[in-house]
Amino acid sequence: MMDFSEPRVLHTPPYVQLAIDIPLISSVRNLFDQIAEIATSRLLIEIGTPFLKNEGLRSVVPFCREYFPSNYLIADLKTLDVGKLEVSLGSKMGVNACVVSGLAPIATINNFIDECRNSNVDSWVDTLGISFDDFRTKIKSLKSFPDVLVIHRGIDEENSGKKYSWEIIKQYKSLVPSLIAVAGGITLKNLQEPLKNGSDIIIVGRAIYQAEDPLVQLKKFLSAI
Repeated sequence: MMDFSEPRVLHTPPYVQLAIDIPLISSVRNLFDQIAEIATSRLLIEIGTPFLKNEGLRSVVPFCREYFPSNYLIADLKTLDVGKLEVSLGSKMGVNACVVSGLAPIATINNFIDECRNSNVDSWVDTLGISFDDFRTKIKSLKSFPDVLVIHRGIDEENSGKKYSWEIIKQYKSLVPSLIAVAGGITLKNLQEPLKNGSDIIIVGRAIYQAEDPLVQLKKFLSAI
């Protein structure tokens, strides 16, 4: 039987995850200045890949901790190789979770999950770019389940008009005991659909930080779960 250990912190879903896919730290500071009064464990903060790549892990983690010292913090590394090394970089900076791409080789994902456990960091696997059927095949070769599985429709896919059924969440939940996070095109209007189909974590970015009043918008999302 494949090994699985529950996430170390996320025991009472659902949660709202704010994905910071803003490249410039100055722009993120402007956003954080508006929303930092939110003090709830229901809010997870994701250091998005564009933010990480542009500003660097050693800069963005301490910066986020200035504003959200106790919130669950995710480094969206989208690791494709050297899984052990990339987890060690994130864990040394004090993040709660690291993300590996579901497109990574089996060996990388296994090393990633092992190192997360050794480092007391939650392991997240992102399905962006991999079909359900391919993932179902791939997961059979993993030594351990991840703590969280992310069902992800990317921004480029969303902008191109790609659709998916929220019922796919149930199919993924039948494969893994992991918590399920859902990202891509979630708004206040359709928020209940992923929740109704079993999502534990709602990932939202632009719907909050591009809103006229991000603080009000974030409060609405948190109230809706």
